[in-house]
Amino acid sequence: MPRTFIAIDIDEEVRKKIVSAQGQLEATGADLKLVEPPNIHVTMKFLGDIPDDKIGEIFRALERSVVGVSKFDIRVRGIGVFPNLNYIRVIWAGVDEGKDELTDLEKKIDRELQPVGFRPERGFVPHLTIARVRTARQKERLASFVKQMSDVDFGVTRVFAVELKQSTLTRKGPIYSTLARVELA
Repeated sequence: MPRTFIAIDIDEEVRKKIVSAQGQLEATGADLKLVEPPNIHVTMKFLGDIPDDKIGEIFRALERSVVGVSKFDIRVRGIGVFPNLNYIRVIWAGVDEGKDELTDLEKKIDRELQPVGFRPERGFVPHLTIARVRTARQKERLASFVKQMSDVDFGVTRVFAVELKQSTLTRKGPIYSTLARVELA
């Protein structure tokens, strides 16, 4: 059973700027696991382990969810954290412009996936995970850096499609592959 999620890919210019910020994050001395550059994306929905025979149903649900949705731009801006600056577990780049379009698309995806057996998301926050924090080492330096980067502009990327991705876990980290891609209008 493949471990899966639904994602939106980003363009190389935005990715390069995020990778540069990852280097600065690493320079804080915090104990981080950086997301590999090819794996940086906007997660629309995590599906988990799904039976192979459900992939077709999910693909058809994605096709229905994008009917009438035109390609649009998102601006990737700012660095933030989950859950908060006092206890940082995940570091992310935010979505500024295009946030409403992403949220609307996520609701459509949720609605179409419910009959397939997936629960709706609660509190969807469009973002791109760029690092995970392992321990509290250099927590203050890390929090200070995140505050400084709260409004950094990574640029604009065009949303062309939603993708059903598979995550294969390895010792070196996850390897993502695309199982299905649904183009926007």
